[in-house]
Amino acid sequence: MHDDVARILLSRETIRQRVAALATEVVAASAGRDDGLTFVPILSGSIVFLADLIREMPVHMRLALVHLSTYRGTQAGQPRIVADLSHDVRGRHVIIVDDILDTGRTLTFVRDMLAQREPASVRICVLLRKPGKAPASLHADFVGFDIADEFVVGYGLDYNDLYRNLPHIGVLRAECIAAAAQPPR
Repeated sequence: MHDDVARILLSRETIRQRVAALATEVVAASAGRDDGLTFVPILSGSIVFLADLIREMPVHMRLALVHLSTYRGTQAGQPRIVADLSHDVRGRHVIIVDDILDTGRTLTFVRDMLAQREPASVRICVLLRKPGKAPASLHADFVGFDIADEFVVGYGLDYNDLYRNLPHIGVLRAECIAAAAQPPR
């Protein structure tokens, strides 16, 4: 079932290995900050990545969840807050966790929102980055993979709330886009 909806771009094992290495990078860069480390995952797309990432980190941390809505199908719109931060980030070292850095609208929105809440620092960790589309004004401190400008699903990434459960990351086949665009029965 999984192979018929998307051309596999990154296998489950490739993702697992890179997420473990990425966790090591984040921990090394956060040395001495673990008493004030707060991860701010952007829901819903980052939940699978976040879960695997933090299980690899032997540090004290907090989670401050924020839920945004940006995409409908393959079209990105303006971010809007569905549920605001679940914890105060004032004086904390914050790492924003997101599934993908594409146009940068969502990450810029969250970074700017957090800056107003007086954290000690803000860094960004993304699983995927599309370097051809990511704005130069938005720096991701930790990047899992650079990918081409293709619409991807799986490992938390979705199309119309479908395909998040794929264990790999793949490029969604055109016929699946058409089928998912149909209203549910």
